[in-house]
Amino acid sequence: MSKRHAVAAVAAVLVVTGCADDTESPKPSNMTTSAASSRLSPCEVPQIPTATCGSITVPLDRAQPNAGTTTVGFVLIPRTDQSQPSLGTIVTNPGGPGNATTDGLGHLYADGLRPLLDRRELLLIDPRGVGRSDPINCAALAGPEVVFAPLDQQRSAIGECGRQLGGKARYYGTAAVADDFDDVRTALGLERLDLLGDSYGTYLMATYVARHPEHVRSVVLSGAYPVHTDNNVSGGVAVAALRRAIELVCERSTSCSGDTVLDDLGRLAAKLRANPVSMDVQYEQKNYRVDLDERMLASTVGMIYSGSADLEKDLKLAKALAAAKTGNLDQIQELVREHLVTIAKDFALGAKFVSQTLLWATTCHDYPEDFDYADSFPDRKHDFDDSVKRLPPQDYTPFSTEAWLSRDFYDLGACLEWPSDPTAGAPFAKGTELRDVPALVLTGDLDANTSIASGKEAAAQFPNARFVEVTGAGHTPTYTPDGLKQILEFIAQDR
Repeated sequence: MSKRHAVAAVAAVLVVTGCADDTESPKPSNMTTSAASSRLSPCEVPQIPTATCGSITVPLDRAQPNAGTTTVGFVLIPRTDQSQPSLGTIVTNPGGPGNATTDGLGHLYADGLRPLLDRRELLLIDPRGVGRSDPINCAALAGPEVVFAPLDQQRSAIGECGRQLGGKARYYGTAAVADDFDDVRTALGLERLDLLGDSYGTYLMATYVARHPEHVRSVVLSGAYPVHTDNNVSGGVAVAALRRAIELVCERSTSCSGDTVLDDLGRLAAKLRANPVSMDVQYEQKNYRVDLDERMLASTVGMIYSGSADLEKDLKLAKALAAAKTGNLDQIQELVREHLVTIAKDFALGAKFVSQTLLWATTCHDYPEDFDYADSFPDRKHDFDDSVKRLPPQDYTPFSTEAWLSRDFYDLGACLEWPSDPTAGAPFAKGTELRDVPALVLTGDLDANTSIASGKEAAAQFPNARFVEVTGAGHTPTYTPDGLKQILEFIAQDR
């Protein structure tokens, strides 16, 4: 299951709403100046005038030095007050997998964390395979055509991408990325880091804690999910979170009835399951013919509640569903068009900002599958379909199990045609006890992407994590005033 943090959702402006504790006592710098300066030089990064950049070379596979190397690029934003010692370094990741941290979203972190950056450095590292870190691209996933293609063609394109990567496909797991981050830390002479991960970044930062706990000062997970989870179970948890979010939106806005919206949604889902409707989508002066079926409806509705909270769009959905009850699908079709065009624009950004190839290379390597990679495709498909059929359908209301579990970016069958990878697996063993580092986990109560239940599971990975449910927030509360205030105060604490 991809926990993709859509760029369109991330591109909200971070609003500074709280101030760091002004009573912080100076501590010795954890940055070795000579080590840092030898790696860094001034560079151009959008909206970050003080940026300095560097890169290191790391093994593609640390267990097999002969496998080759790759470059990991990073941006360090110096603290603004150079007259006093540094209080530490904050390292962020915006999610994905497949999103760059530096050029695409770095300025948002720099703006939001500004109250802390008088005495702290901000370190932005692009994961291997995207941005400044040797971006990878598959021809099979180039261009917008795959966005508008039917499900089976999308799965085939992902599998073909894996074949195009060849033996390199196995080198983009989260454990390798976490080790890359630690190599950057070493190269810069840093001792301990304050980690901030959004969405997939929560998976990455938990992995860093598991592999390099002695170098963690604190960790914040925003829009979190646990490293070890059952995809099918979490799919049911997500649709339960969707139902709750719809009810909360209607209750708080007083503009709709949650029960009515869910009834309308279930009615339309059943109708489209039986009789899909063909529709046209215009993108870049080209027309694409797509099927508005139950899966497309689930993808569109799921994505509305999987990004930043957007009351206007939530209510637009409620009105569209009411209109559909009378046979008018115009408003639903418009929402579907917006959904597909947003994804197409995401693809068009290119691997400087978003790598679709890295998304699936990491997803197919790390996340659990309901089939064995060693099996043939027919056997994989049989086992996968059988696992879906065994799930209780009532857990996925108002959709069918098949539709919800195959929606865009969250398709549990996306890796069915990925090449066999004997190294595939989670970045650390199930049951691993994570170090008791200061940990804060934030989840929005309107998030159907990483639900409250998932956030609590993520917090439970740590012995004494603090879990906060952020009212009115969608996915990744980092991008809300209340969430950001919690983060600033937590990192600023004297430790």
